[in-house]
Amino acid sequence: MNITKSYVVIFFLVMLTNSLSNSDILVSSVIETSKYDVCFIPCTRRYEDRECNDDCLAKDFNDGGCVDGRCCCKY
Repeated sequence: MNITKSYVVIFFLVMLTNSLSNSDILVSSVIETSKYDVCFIPCTRRYEDRECNDDCLAKDFNDGGCVDGRCCCKY
C-alpha cells in the first residue's frame, strides 16, 4: 500500500514540475501576439511576411506579418 502511495506522489510531483516548466514558453507566445488583432493562416517558406502583409492589407488591416508561425494582422 505504501509503495502505491509513493508512486502516486512521485507521479503528481513530475506532472506539477512539467506543467510549471512549460509555462514560460506559453507566456512568451501570448506576449508576442498580443500586439496583433487577428492571427490566422500558418506561415511557411512560400507564405512569408510579404504575402502575409499583402493579405492583411487586402482584408483592410493596417499591417501584418508572421508571428510564431502564423500570419497576424493588426488595425
